[in-house]
Amino acid sequence: MKEVISQEVIENFLNGGDPEEFIVGVEYDYPTNTIYKIIQDPVQGKIIKSDTFTPFIWVGDLSGLNFYGGSKSVQKRRMGEFGILIEKLETQGNERLENGMTHLVKSIKSYTDLISFFRMGGLNPWDEKYRQYFTVLNPVEQYLIQKKKRLFKGVDEYSGVNRFVFDIETTGLDPETCVIILIGVKDNRGMNETIPAFGEDGEKKCIERFFKYIKDLKPTIVAGYNSAFFDWPFILKRAEILGVDVDGLTQIFTSQGMKEKEGMLKLANEVEPYKQHVIWGFNIIDIAHSVRRAQAINSEIKSWGLKYITTYLEKEKPNRVYVDGAKISKIYLDNESYYVNPKTGGYKQIGEPGTENLTQKYPGKFEIWTGRKIVEQYLDDDLYETMVVDDSFSQSTFLLSKLVPTTYERIATMGTATLWKIIMLAWSYEHNLAIPAKDEKRAFTGGLSRLLNVGFAKNIVKFDYSSLYPSIQLVYDVFPDCDVMGVQKSMLKYFRNIRIKYKNLAGELKNSDPAMSEVYDRKQLPIKIFINAYFGSLSAPHVFPWGEMNSGETITCIGRQCLRMMIMFYMKKGYKPLVMDTDGVNFETPESAKDAVYVGKGLNELVTEGKEYTGIEAHTAEFNDIFMRGEMGLDIDYVAPACINVSRKNYIIKIIKKGKEKIKLTGNTIKSKKMQQYIVDFLDEGLKMLLNLKEWYISPTI
Repeated sequence: MKEVISQEVIENFLNGGDPEEFIVGVEYDYPTNTIYKIIQDPVQGKIIKSDTFTPFIWVGDLSGLNFYGGSKSVQKRRMGEFGILIEKLETQGNERLENGMTHLVKSIKSYTDLISFFRMGGLNPWDEKYRQYFTVLNPVEQYLIQKKKRLFKGVDEYSGVNRFVFDIETTGLDPETCVIILIGVKDNRGMNETIPAFGEDGEKKCIERFFKYIKDLKPTIVAGYNSAFFDWPFILKRAEILGVDVDGLTQIFTSQGMKEKEGMLKLANEVEPYKQHVIWGFNIIDIAHSVRRAQAINSEIKSWGLKYITTYLEKEKPNRVYVDGAKISKIYLDNESYYVNPKTGGYKQIGEPGTENLTQKYPGKFEIWTGRKIVEQYLDDDLYETMVVDDSFSQSTFLLSKLVPTTYERIATMGTATLWKIIMLAWSYEHNLAIPAKDEKRAFTGGLSRLLNVGFAKNIVKFDYSSLYPSIQLVYDVFPDCDVMGVQKSMLKYFRNIRIKYKNLAGELKNSDPAMSEVYDRKQLPIKIFINAYFGSLSAPHVFPWGEMNSGETITCIGRQCLRMMIMFYMKKGYKPLVMDTDGVNFETPESAKDAVYVGKGLNELVTEGKEYTGIEAHTAEFNDIFMRGEMGLDIDYVAPACINVSRKNYIIKIIKKGKEKIKLTGNTIKSKKMQQYIVDFLDEGLKMLLNLKEWYISPTI
């Protein structure tokens, strides 16, 4: 039996054993093998400190690969030349560990020397045909693991991170023929400016001033929205055409200027290449990446457009100024006069039909603005929305960067399986453990997903298991055998407990302190996604070496039985099952459910002893008390007045949230991510009308 690792040990490991605070970034200088820590000191501001480390790489069995032509003497000579040390790692008799990466190879000289040692021997760790024999992390990740350091230690909330957002307005989309007319900059310390680009050398001076803001403010994070695709390439191309010395302007801490390199954005099961823009000593982020990653796993997010997302978050400004993209340049450059309602953000050009005597008819309601002021306000509102979206969607990146030894930029774009991999590599390094050989990937039966009744239904309740797959793992101890210390179980429990803590705090403060409640809710959601995605890591051994297909198959098998058990229980209570999907079922509730009463017996820790439950909650409490074990439990996800079931994984449901009707469309038969917003809005209104009808039909399919 594996030893139980205490939650205190897990917490200390994830938070890093080294106590150094306020590290917000790490850079590596290849020529000197020097690590530079970027520290946002509360008193001194942003400062740089150097450090050293010993580069390392995990290596498997290289016998039979003609390493150094099979000559031990040549290999030994090269080991001395490149400062190589080799450590044998623990396998504890586990077959997959014994067949995996069993040695840790280090260089006391440099990372370059370490890689050169293998290349000179005829094995390039980056060559596709040799990758199975090596596990290599970048130097920054190696440093953070080796020195047990973590980013943002000492920074409790994301609001405490020095952030800078920007946006640009242009005369068109092509930087070869179009120009910048405005750049807006805003930080969370009170700075808020629009930089105009008119007058002699106006555009050039505008770009230079933009970089000067970055240089002077030295923020921890520089962020835009869709900036990797549009804003940065446009700025850099215009700078090139105009002769702006971008290298000189971005050599803030070193002689290294701004660089552009290939990046990969993980979106659910897809990977999308993008251009990553890098300034030494800064975290350059595209907030749209976080939104798109959330959209990839959340069907409720219909668009990743900035204005839509702000509305989705219910954070839109009541007086937000909107300007059609095609009209921005004309309105700004023509600079005509407009009547503006400052309470609504609406405006109309003076002289247009309907503007006659407006100020006389509605005294005190309108102000007169120039076209420039309207566009500047539009840009300022864009910056507001960018900061609002960043506040919400970057919480996950911030929280995980405090726990996972990698860079902030990588966490913002990498997949969950890779994050779990880095965590386990760090644990293995600290405990001198080998890296397991990868399990062979194969298909197995997944979760249940079926349409049980088609058509219209009313009085809907959705029951789902709280984090079904992680709960199954914790209750039934389903973890890979190659995790010889049992750390994954303890780690999963740790993350689950953190999530529960934040979720409970959000609930407790919902009425007394709504703002703080929202903060805790934003914290618990990414952790929920992270722990739920652990199952996906288990089922992806090509990415996560500790993945194990037998464990994945066992988990889904138990999950299917849990779903069937739920359906049988509620059908006996008179509920009609409609749709089932992996961890939850939609039911049409019977009239008798209103009269249900259940007194909690306390057999299950999820049921309060002696508490009286009524209605649907009574049935839920009874189910948990009778069938659930320990940490597993059933929740009421939502109650809805009506729905339309179309096909498997395709249904429409009307949900009442905060007194507002909300139409949820699930499945690509009904909607598409590429669907134009006006079509989505049309469907919403039409479906609201359909769902308000009292009677349709139910057609059973089983």
